[in-house]
Amino acid sequence: MNAILQRLWLILLGSVSATALVAASAPKEEVAEPLAPKVEKKEEILAPRTGVQTLFDLDLRRWPEERFYENLSAQIDALSHSHGVEGRVVMMDIAEIYLGQMMLYEAGSVLEGINGAGASREMRLRALRDAHRLLDGYPVDDFETSPLAAPNRVDRAFWAVLQAISSGDPVMLAENLEPGLLGLMHQTRPVAHKMLPILTEAMIEVGAHVHAEQALRLLEDFPDLSEAPVGSFLRGRAHQFINNESSALAAYFEAAKGFDRYAARARLALAKMALDDGGRGAILAARDVLEHGKNSWKGDFLEVQNLQTLAEVYVKNQDDIAALTAYGTIMLRFPGTAASDQAEEKASARLQAVYAAGEAGDIPLSHWLSVHYQLVPAFRYYAAFPKYVERVGDHLYKTGGTSMAADEYQRGLDLLRDLRIHHPERADDDLEFQLHLKKAEALAAGGQYREAKELLASLEMPDAADQREVVNRLRASVYAKIGDAEGLLRTHVKTPTPSNLRHVAQALWAKGNWAEAITFYERLWQEFPGQFDADDATYLLIAAHRADRDDVTDRVISFFPKLTESEGWMEIAQSFRTDPPPVFPLSRYAADNRIDRLQKSLENLSKSGL
Repeated sequence: MNAILQRLWLILLGSVSATALVAASAPKEEVAEPLAPKVEKKEEILAPRTGVQTLFDLDLRRWPEERFYENLSAQIDALSHSHGVEGRVVMMDIAEIYLGQMMLYEAGSVLEGINGAGASREMRLRALRDAHRLLDGYPVDDFETSPLAAPNRVDRAFWAVLQAISSGDPVMLAENLEPGLLGLMHQTRPVAHKMLPILTEAMIEVGAHVHAEQALRLLEDFPDLSEAPVGSFLRGRAHQFINNESSALAAYFEAAKGFDRYAARARLALAKMALDDGGRGAILAARDVLEHGKNSWKGDFLEVQNLQTLAEVYVKNQDDIAALTAYGTIMLRFPGTAASDQAEEKASARLQAVYAAGEAGDIPLSHWLSVHYQLVPAFRYYAAFPKYVERVGDHLYKTGGTSMAADEYQRGLDLLRDLRIHHPERADDDLEFQLHLKKAEALAAGGQYREAKELLASLEMPDAADQREVVNRLRASVYAKIGDAEGLLRTHVKTPTPSNLRHVAQALWAKGNWAEAITFYERLWQEFPGQFDADDATYLLIAAHRADRDDVTDRVISFFPKLTESEGWMEIAQSFRTDPPPVFPLSRYAADNRIDRLQKSLENLSKSGL
C-alpha cells in the first residue's frame, strides 16, 4: 500500500512523466540504447502517447497540462480544416483538453456543440459528458452503463466515488473510496488539485481514518491547499472526529482567518462546538468569530447557516435585538425559502414584544428608536413591518414629536412603495392612504401647513365616501390655518366638525357674506352647543347686526350670560342692542351721541381681542 501511495504521490507532483512510467514498467533486463546526438529540428505538435494504460474513451492525461497552449492551438488549427465526423472528433479532443485543466465551463460549451459523433465515437462522447457532470458536482443518470464505470477502466473507482458523493449513495462511497483515491494517479494535476480535498473530506466523514491520514499527507504536496483554509479545515475535521478538540479548535481558528467557503465552514464548526459547550466564554468566542466573517461568504446555504447559527448564538447570549437583526437579514437575503419562513416565525413574536414595550414606555424612547432604526434595513421587505413603523409614528405624534412622526410615516410610505415595486402582491393600498393622511396631520399639527397642503393636494381622491370625507376635513382644516378662504369654501365636508363649521363661518364673515356666515354660526350653535363660545357669539352678533337680523341679535344677547361672566363681553353684547340716535333731523347732539356710541363699541371690541 505504501509503495502504491508513494507512486501516486510522485505522479500528482508531476515529477514522473508518462514516458518514465512506461520505462519503469518495462522488463529490467532490457538496456536502453545510447542517446542519439541532439539534432536541431522544427518542433511538431503531435498527438501525445498515453500514460500508464490506454483509456480509449476518456484519458485526461492524454494531453499533458504543461503543454496546454500547444495542444489546444494544434486542435483549433486542425478544426479549421476538418469537416463532418472528423471535425466532431477534434471537438471531443478539445473538450478533453479543457477537462484535464478543470476548465469545466469551456468543456461544457464545446460538448454542447457536438451533435452526434458517429457510432464508433458515441461511447467516447458519453464518457466526456459524464466526466464533465461528475467533475462539476452533478450525478450521472444510469452510471452503471457509463463508459466511466466499465470494469476494465483502472480509474473506475475514482468516477464511482464522485458519483456516490453527488448522488448521496453511502454504499457506493464505502465500496470505492480507497481505490478511488488511487484512481487520482490517472488524472491530471489540476483534477487532482480539485478532487483531493473532496475525497479527503469524504474519508474523514465516513470514519476511514487511516486513508484520511494518508490523503492529508498527499495534501501537503499542494502547498496552496495545505496552507490554505481548506487544509486547516480538513485537519480540524479529522482531529474533531477522533475527539482531539484542542487540536481541532486550533486548526479551525487558523482556517477561520480566510475568506473562502472552507473558512466559512470553519467558523460554523467553531460555533457548533461553542454551542455544544454552552459556556459563557465559548458563546462569546463563537459570536466574535461569526460576526467577523459574516460578510466574507455570501449567496448560498453557507451564508444561511452562518446567519442561523449567529442568531442562535445571540439568543444564547440574551441579545434579542441582534437575533432579530439576524432573522431579518435571512428574510431579506433569501425570500421565499424555508429558511426565510423559519426566520419570520421566530422574528414575529420578538418584534411584537419590542414594539409593545416601546409603546407602553417599558423601555426609554431613545433606546426604542435606536432599536427601531437598527431593524429597518433588515425588515424593509417584511410585509408586516410598515405597520410597526406606523406604530412608532403614532407614539411620537401622541407625545408631541410631530416632525419625527411625519418622518416615520414617510418611512412607512417608502417601505410600501418598495414592496409594491418588488412584491406587487404585498401592496397595501389602505395602509398607504392612512399613512399619507397621518403624515399630513402631523405636518399640520407641527405648523408645517404649506407642506401639509401640498401633500393633500397630491393625493388622489379615494372612491370610498368615508375616505373622501376624511381627506376633505383635513384639507379644510389646513386651508383655514393658512387663511386660504377660497380653498376652504370650495372643500365640501358632508358631516362637518365644530372646527370646520367655525372655519367656514369665519371665512364667510371675512368676505362680508353676513347671511351665510349667520347660517354656519347658527349650525355650530345648534349642532355643537358645547363648542359654541363667546368668540363665536360675538362674530355672530356682528354679522346679525350688519344683516339687520334683530331676531338673531336678541337671541345671542340673551344667551351671552351662559357663555361668559366677563363684564367686557357683556358690554359688547349690550352695545349692539341700543338703537343709534336718528341721523335726521341732523343735530349736533345726535351726531355726538352716535360718535360716542361707536367709540365705545370699538373700545370694547379692542379689549376683547377680536
